[in-house]
Amino acid sequence: MAATWPMFCKRKSEEKEEPKSKRKTEERVREFKKKWQEGRDWLDYSEDAGMTCSACKSVGNTVTKAGKHSFISGSKNFRLSAVSDHEKSKYIRAVDILKSREDAKKKSTTAHKCVLSLNQSIRKHIEIKFRNIHALIKKNRPISDFVWLNELDEAKGIVHGVTYNNQNAATGFLECISDSEKDHLSTLMEKVKFFSITMDGSTDDSTTEQETLFVRFSMMGKITTRFLCIGEPRSQYSALDLLNFVQRKMDENCLQMQMHKLVGFGSDGASNMMGRKNGLISLIQREHSEVIGVHCLAHRMELAFKDVFRNDKNYVQLSTLLLGLFYFYKNSAKQKKNLRECMRVLDVKGTMPHRVGGSRWLPHLKKALETLFRTYPAFISHLDTTSHQNAKAGGIAKLLHSLPIIVYASILKEFINPLARLSLILQKRDITLADAKDAILSTKEVLTQFDASSSQPIRELVETKMYHGYDLKGSVFDVQKKGSEMMKAIVKHIDLRYKDLNDEVLASTVIGSLKNWPVDNQPGYFLLS
Repeated sequence: MAATWPMFCKRKSEEKEEPKSKRKTEERVREFKKKWQEGRDWLDYSEDAGMTCSACKSVGNTVTKAGKHSFISGSKNFRLSAVSDHEKSKYIRAVDILKSREDAKKKSTTAHKCVLSLNQSIRKHIEIKFRNIHALIKKNRPISDFVWLNELDEAKGIVHGVTYNNQNAATGFLECISDSEKDHLSTLMEKVKFFSITMDGSTDDSTTEQETLFVRFSMMGKITTRFLCIGEPRSQYSALDLLNFVQRKMDENCLQMQMHKLVGFGSDGASNMMGRKNGLISLIQREHSEVIGVHCLAHRMELAFKDVFRNDKNYVQLSTLLLGLFYFYKNSAKQKKNLRECMRVLDVKGTMPHRVGGSRWLPHLKKALETLFRTYPAFISHLDTTSHQNAKAGGIAKLLHSLPIIVYASILKEFINPLARLSLILQKRDITLADAKDAILSTKEVLTQFDASSSQPIRELVETKMYHGYDLKGSVFDVQKKGSEMMKAIVKHIDLRYKDLNDEVLASTVIGSLKNWPVDNQPGYFLLS
């Protein structure tokens, strides 16, 4: 037994060592199997590179920081587990995200087209509402009209939905329009080299006195005037409060940084605006000494006219007649109806009386005089008939029968035509000082050529003492002398009101008006005298 035990143990050890050596000699060789490509379009194989991922190679460095990855350079780890791990890796997910983004950029799917079409439809609906509220404010209509205007669009077949069809939404649309205009104006002001400010008083529908601000500048050779704001300063009579108002509004509109470009300020001739010591212009010049104050040219024309006729008794009587006619028919529907009937019976193509005064005084006065002479037969016929029951009508009719007033009105009509044209020219937004000087000079030349005694209508009035078959009463003044005095007075006061246009700086602006340039090269044309 003892001799056989070691031999038994030896055999056991030899039997155990035998499988181990067999594994070393028969090692497994792994190869790529084509069935791995089934369902994996991204998996490529070549004998040199091994396995590669076409998806990862197409995006390269976008997936990996260095652009190095075994399935990009080539993997020879021919194991199914390696392929499955790469299929579930973050790299494949990153490639899928990139591809989805590229597909979204192409915007070629049916779903995307539907969404895009829906967005365009909504945009169109909102655009109509924006246009509606813009039109209402532009025409000075109340915001409450926004709702029924949208309902009117629906009735006409312009369907833009019921969403935002309320006053709160309308206010929001207005704020958006305002913000957009502010941004646009701010962008323009950054591009311009200099600008001016125009300021004037205004009264809204609630009879609240406010101030309006406009900016005026030249861009690409085109003169542009843009509305800046309207607001209520603390006091309209204090230049300091007006200055604070201007500074606050410029800051609210993001224009405070552009104030170094301010070169001009225009307003009416009130002392709180144009006062040399404590006016608004003097306060502005303390901070910006280069700013030049310009009294509104249209206001000057009206003031020159008032200077001439302020103490003229004939003009006062004529103004009383024109105002009396306007209010007599304006406040009574019955009188309007009777006047229209008189026009029809007498075959007079007249109009209702026009108001004298207003924002454009001279053009309004011109219309009022034209209406007086055109509708005179209907006026006198109706007022003579009504005077038996209405004392006011009798007083107006008495003025209409006055020879001095009618002759005076005829002379004034001859003067008012060129003056009204000048007033409208001076109110143009694109007018320059050079253009204004030319227009003023031309008007003065027309006025100096007028001779009242040579006018055929005026001469017939004086000789016949009748107008349209109706007798005129009273003694008339010396027509030629009166016309000459009026002409000289008008020219004199125009010169006084516009004398500062010959100032050295203002006179040099003639070069800014290209149509005033000489046709030929004339030496010294632009030199100051």
